[in-house]
Amino acid sequence: MNRETIIAIGFGIGLGALVGVVVLFQTNKAEETKVIPIARESDQKKIVTDESATNSVKANLTLESPQNGAIVSKNSIEIVGSAQKSSLIVAQSPIDETIVKTEDKAFKIEMPLAVGENIIQISAYSDSSSPQEQTLRVYYIPQE
Repeated sequence: MNRETIIAIGFGIGLGALVGVVVLFQTNKAEETKVIPIARESDQKKIVTDESATNSVKANLTLESPQNGAIVSKNSIEIVGSAQKSSLIVAQSPIDETIVKTEDKAFKIEMPLAVGENIIQISAYSDSSSPQEQTLRVYYIPQE
């Protein structure tokens, strides 16, 4: 081999090693552990209960039917409940999202269901209070 070729190969290996070491040490500094707190559903309910106890604010969103954990054989359900007058009700399920504006306190929402467990998040937004949320679990098991 030629002397210039050997010098070029050695220089390339040395420069590559130097770049690798610099990148390695810079990457370790940037990858500090970042902790993002996530509140569990039970913690959120506890926080809401504590806030409502201190502020003495009555929950505006109530669901009358179906019951949480209900098992149905029809591919849709009608959610019946009540919220504050002129509230915006948002119902989200795995396969659909429905938004309804209430004229009075009562509301009815028709929601399609997927086979198995359906977790439906129902939220009520009004001008005079903070948003209210409830989670409803409905199980759709078709009968043959």
